[in-house]
Amino acid sequence: MLLEDIESKKEILDEEQYNIPSYITDNLRYPLYEWQRKALENFLVNEITREKKKSKGEKQNPNHLMFNMATGSGKTLVMAALILYYYKQGFRNFIFFVNQNAILGKTQANFINSSHNKYLFKENIVIDGKRICIREVDVFSNSSDDIQIKFTTIQKLHNDIYKESENALLLSDLQKRDLILIGDEAHHLNASTAKKKKEQTEIETPSFIGELKDSAKDDDIEKSWETTICNYILGKKGKDGVSYAAEQNRNALLEFTATIPRNDLIQEKYEDKIITKFELKDFVEAKCTKHIRLVRSNLEQKERVLQALLLNWYRYRIGVDYGIPNFKPVILFRSKEIENSKADYQWFLDLCKNVKGADFGFVKKLSKIKNDSDDQADKTYSFDGRIFERIRLYMEEREISFENVVAYIRESFQERNIVITNSKTNKTQKEKTDGEIDYLLNSLEDRSNHIRAIFTVQRLTEGWDVLNLYDIVRLYTGRDTDYKNKKVGSHTTSEVQLIGRGVRYYPFAYKDKEKSRRKFDDELQNELRILEEFYFHSEDEEKYISDLSNELKNRGLMQDKRTQKTFNVKEKYQSLLNGMYFFVNEKKENPNRRLKTLPKDFKNLPAFEWNMKGLYSEVQAVNLSQKEDTLYISDSAPTKTKAITFAEIPRHVKYKAIHRLNANSSSYFNYENICKRFDVDSMDDFLEFVKNVKICISSPMKFENIPNAELLKMCERFMLNLQRELESYDKPYIGSDFKLVKFSDVFSFDDEKGKIGFKKEKMILIDDGNDDAKENKRLEKELKNEDWYMLDSFWGTEEERKLIEFIKSRKSNLEDKYKSFQLLRNEEVYKIFDFETGQGFQPDFLLLLQGKNGNNNAYYQVFVEPKGKHLAGEENDGWKEKFLLEISKRYGLNNIVVEKSKEYILIGLPFFNDTNKEMRVRFETEFVNSLKVSC
Repeated sequence: MLLEDIESKKEILDEEQYNIPSYITDNLRYPLYEWQRKALENFLVNEITREKKKSKGEKQNPNHLMFNMATGSGKTLVMAALILYYYKQGFRNFIFFVNQNAILGKTQANFINSSHNKYLFKENIVIDGKRICIREVDVFSNSSDDIQIKFTTIQKLHNDIYKESENALLLSDLQKRDLILIGDEAHHLNASTAKKKKEQTEIETPSFIGELKDSAKDDDIEKSWETTICNYILGKKGKDGVSYAAEQNRNALLEFTATIPRNDLIQEKYEDKIITKFELKDFVEAKCTKHIRLVRSNLEQKERVLQALLLNWYRYRIGVDYGIPNFKPVILFRSKEIENSKADYQWFLDLCKNVKGADFGFVKKLSKIKNDSDDQADKTYSFDGRIFERIRLYMEEREISFENVVAYIRESFQERNIVITNSKTNKTQKEKTDGEIDYLLNSLEDRSNHIRAIFTVQRLTEGWDVLNLYDIVRLYTGRDTDYKNKKVGSHTTSEVQLIGRGVRYYPFAYKDKEKSRRKFDDELQNELRILEEFYFHSEDEEKYISDLSNELKNRGLMQDKRTQKTFNVKEKYQSLLNGMYFFVNEKKENPNRRLKTLPKDFKNLPAFEWNMKGLYSEVQAVNLSQKEDTLYISDSAPTKTKAITFAEIPRHVKYKAIHRLNANSSSYFNYENICKRFDVDSMDDFLEFVKNVKICISSPMKFENIPNAELLKMCERFMLNLQRELESYDKPYIGSDFKLVKFSDVFSFDDEKGKIGFKKEKMILIDDGNDDAKENKRLEKELKNEDWYMLDSFWGTEEERKLIEFIKSRKSNLEDKYKSFQLLRNEEVYKIFDFETGQGFQPDFLLLLQGKNGNNNAYYQVFVEPKGKHLAGEENDGWKEKFLLEISKRYGLNNIVVEKSKEYILIGLPFFNDTNKEMRVRFETEFVNSLKVSC
C-alpha cells in the first residue's frame, strides 16, 4: 500500500527533506492542523520518490492520489496548499470538479472570493517575490501567468468535451496542457464499482460515451469518470485509444473524500493511491467536533419544537454572558417529503408569531430528558440529562421569565430569518435552491447572515459546511430499516449524514484554551459545555433511536467507551504539599502595550501590491493544421507600476476606508482600539504613524487619474493587510514574575471555595483492545506503589509514559543527589503564564526535589513537558519551550529565592521527546546541567 510505503520512507528521510515550504504556509490564511501537515508531508515524500524514479529513467504513470479526510477536517485548505505547490512547479491550469452543482458553489467562494469569510489564501499571494492572482475561468488562456481554475461537475466537464460547443473546453486543447485535476466528494465516483462482483471488474477498453443528462445513473457517471477524467484528460489518450505525448505527461489527479466505502473492490482500487487517512473517528478524538445528544421525548410536536427553541435561547444567552461575539445558534427542521416541509414551514411561522409564555408550562414537568435504565441506546452515551433543570435554575437566578424567551423567539424567528431548501421557482419534484439561498446556507456564521432556522428534506446531507448548527428536529415518525439486508434505511442514513454536517465545532475563544477544539470534556458542570453539544430531537421511538445510535457509532461520530476517572494526590503526600511553598505567576495587562514607533523590521515589509486591470480582449484562433492555437490580445493601455507610500493616498479616501471597516466596536480600526494599541491621541496621529508603509500600484493610468472608487477598494485591502502585520506586534498581556505562595493558601484537595482544586475528574476514552489503554493500565498499577509518584491514578500519552520511564530509570541517580524526589502530574489544574505574551499553559509534570549533604533546605520545582516532534515547532507549541528556558534563565541555580531560611530554585527544562535524537540529547543535557545528576 502507498500509505505504508510513505510512512516507512519518512523514517529514513531527513525531516528537512519533506518540510512544508514557506511559500505554502506564508500564503495560506489559516495555520495547518497536524493532520493537514501530515497529509502534505506524505505528499511531498511521494514527490521525492517519484522524482528519484524519474531521474533513473523509470517510466511512471501520471500522479493519481487519494486524500481520505473527514468532513470538516480542512480538505479544502489542503487543496489550496497543493495548488500553491503545483504553481511553484510551473503549473497554471487547474480543474476542480465534483458530482453535483450544490457542492461546487460553496467551494468556488473559498478559492476565489477574497472577501468571503472562508477564503483560504492570504490577501496577497506572493511567490518568488511576485504577486499571484487566482482566476476562475471557463477556458484556459496561454497569456496568463496566474492560477486559473475551472470549476465544474463531472457531467458538465464530460458534456463540454463531448459537444465541443462554443466557449467550452476542447479535449484537444486540454491534452496540450499540463493540468492538475482536483476531485471532491470522490466516493460518489465509485458507486457502480461497489455494486460489481469481483469477476466483473476486468478493465475495459475506454470508449467515449454520449451526453450525460442530469438524471444520469451511477454507472454512466463512473464510466465518464474512468473515460473522460482518467483516460482522456489525466492519461491524455485520444478517442482512438492512442496516448498524446505520454512521455511528457505531467498531469496529476488528486481525489478527496471523507468516506472510502468499505468494499473490497474499492479498497483494492485505491490501495496504491491513498496518500493520507484521517477519518471521522480521528476527527472526533482530536476534539474538533461537538458531542452528540440524542433527545427523544413523548412530547407533542409543538412542545418538541419549543424544547429546541428553548435550548436555542439558552445557548444564545450563554454566548452573550461569556462575551462570544456574533454567536447565533441555528436550528434545522427535517421533514419527510417536500410538501411536508412546506407545510411544516408555514406551521412554524404561525407558532413563532403566536407563542406565549404559558406554552412553556411543560418544561416544569421535565425533570430530565428521558433516559431509561434498560434503554441501551441512551445508556451507551451518557450526558447531563438535567439540561432543563439547569435552564430553569439559570432563569431563576437571573429573574428571567418565559416572556423573555417568547420575545426572543418572535424577534429571532421571523420569516426573513428562516429558509426552506426549495426555491419558489422550482417546478420539479426534487429540492432545488437558487443562488441566494445557497449563499445564505454556506455563510451561516457570517456577521451579516440573519438565518436562524432551516427547513429541509434531503438537500443538505452533503457538501454543506456549517459550524453553528446546534439542533436538528425530526418532524416525522417511523423507521425504514432494510430487514432483508439487515441495514438501516435511507432516511436514517441521510439523518446521520445531516448530523455529520452539524457536529463540526464552532470555534470560540475562552481564556487560554485552544479556540478550535472542545475545551470542557473534563469540566462536566461548566456552563459553556452547552456550546459543545449538538442535539438531535425525535419522538420516543426506541428502535429508531437504537438504529440511529448504532449507525453513528459505526461511522465514528459517537464513542461509547468514555469513563469518568478521578485523579488526586495520594493521601500521604497531601500534608507534605500543604506545608510547601510553590512558585506561581499570573497574567496581567501589559503596561507597555502601546507602540510608540513602528517595529524596526517594518522597514523591510514588502510593498503592498495592487494590480488595477485595464480593458482587454482576447481572441483565440483555432488552427486545425497546427498543434498550437494563435492568440490575439487587445489591451486598452500598457500597465505602469508606481511606488508610493500610504501618506500619498488622499485623506478622505483613508477615512472612508476606516469607516467601512468599522463594523462594530470590536473592529481593529475602531478609535478606542487603536488607542489601546498605539501611543496616539487621534486617528490622524495613527495615519501619521503608518504613513511610510510602501504600496506598489500597477495601473494603465496615472496615479492622479485613478478613480476614487478604485483607490477606496485598494485602501481597504491595504488596511486589512496592514492589520494582519501589526497584530503580530500587539501584546495586550504579559506574564508576571514568579512569586512563592504557600500551597495550602492557593490549592486544595477538596472543592474548597476560592482555591484551585488539585482533585480532577475527567472523561477518559478507554478502549481495552487498544495498546495505549493496556500500557496505561499497566503503568497506573505500577505507579500506585511508587513512593516518588504523587498521584493515585494515571492516564497519558506515549510521550508521557516514556517521560515517567525516564525518571524511573534515573531513580538511583536522583536519590544519590537529593534527600527526596517526587513527580507530580499536573492534570490541567496548575497554569503558568508566558512572560512575553501572557499566554498560559499547564506543564504536564512538576519534578519536586529536596537537597541533602549540607543543603537540606534547598527545594527545587522543575517544569517538565513531554512533546511530540510535530508539535514542538514555532508554528505550534515552540513558544512554550522558549518560555520554559526563559524561566531557567531568570531563576535557576543563579537566582535562588529565599523564603523563611529555605532556598527555592525554579527550573524549566526543554521539551522531552524519546524518539527524536536531537530533542532527547537537548533534554538530557539540561537535565544533567540543571540538576547536577549523571544521566
